[in-house]
Amino acid sequence: MDWTCLLVDLSGLGLAQTWQDQTAGHDYGMAISCASSVEEAQAMLNAGSVLVQAFFASESGGDLQTLLKSFQTNVGCISDFQAIICDEPSPVFMAGVFEFGIEQFVPVATWAKELAVVSRRAVELMQDETSAEFKTLSLSRSIRGADQGAIKQASDAIGDMATYDYRLAFAKGKAAEASGNYAAAADAYASARGMNKMFRPSASSLGESLLVTGRLDEALDVFKTLEKTNPYDVERKANLASVYVEKGDFEMAQRYVDAAAKIAPSNSKVLEAQAQVMLCTGKVGEAFKLMDGMSDVGPFFAAKLNELGIQLSQSGKGKSALALYQKAHKIVRPELKYKITLNAALACRRLKAWDMAMKYALRCEKEFGASFAKLDKIKESIIVSKKQEAAAAAQDAPKVPLPTDKAG
Repeated sequence: MDWTCLLVDLSGLGLAQTWQDQTAGHDYGMAISCASSVEEAQAMLNAGSVLVQAFFASESGGDLQTLLKSFQTNVGCISDFQAIICDEPSPVFMAGVFEFGIEQFVPVATWAKELAVVSRRAVELMQDETSAEFKTLSLSRSIRGADQGAIKQASDAIGDMATYDYRLAFAKGKAAEASGNYAAAADAYASARGMNKMFRPSASSLGESLLVTGRLDEALDVFKTLEKTNPYDVERKANLASVYVEKGDFEMAQRYVDAAAKIAPSNSKVLEAQAQVMLCTGKVGEAFKLMDGMSDVGPFFAAKLNELGIQLSQSGKGKSALALYQKAHKIVRPELKYKITLNAALACRRLKAWDMAMKYALRCEKEFGASFAKLDKIKESIIVSKKQEAAAAAQDAPKVPLPTDKAG
């Protein structure tokens, strides 16, 4: 594959006019591109050719965090393939990027030469299908593609390497999470954390998996410990708010929501926490409005939306449930969409909207990558129920008298 080293200028240095001259004469082993905005960089990451990412930045703002998360999603949590180009980074800045596993800081004066070494090494590792980096990237791509069969295949290919490589243990956790097995995800993240306690992403993901599985006290312990090491992380405050909502302590939840919103009011995770508080306090309409600003919603809030939709559907508010599912489908991660669609099919079945129910069932199969036992039963029940309804309607139809030969 033709790989790309992506330079992202978030410092205002005017890199777009100088990067070609600065990289001339250095062998990167791949193409080099430069982006001067988060939108431009995001588009390149989503295109799938970016292998190495380097930021010209001096503070951990929202744009930087957005692109670091996007790299994790599209490439994987591979710290060796990322770098921050900055002279004398502040402790707060270092703590902020350390949340994403970033450890490489490169001086401005020598960035072109040092980044060339990073890029060539990345290409070498991609040529070795047994490397942890290759397996991590393969699994990340399968998760992003939301194909459950491909996710399982890529996860199985890791084998016992996850027992001694923290990056692959972390990747196994992501695979389990994408497949809806959050207990296994928690075990994998705990294993990764045990192998490398300095690898912050494993601890953060462990806390989120514990939250999803209802192990609230354990999740709270993880998040509180992390909060002490870096009190500036906005998503951690949002996660703490979510834990306190689940524990019924709305005062503490609101305190963390307010603290997070003060730092980054438009952060999707912050909006999730705010919406969760609203949903649990009866402010459903306000929560719906907040959902318009969310993106890449993870398993915890997606599960909350599914639960609310099921409650609406089972209480006879099927159309409201479908409206919720349609909004939720737009904002959740790709690998979580099939669950939203499955519940939409069930809501349509309760409404006896057979054709729409089958449409959702078939979309669920496409999003999952194959059919599965539960979905097969749902499709069969839709077909049978539709036939029974048609037969009953035919039986109840008024009898039309047969024509006679008499003139009349």
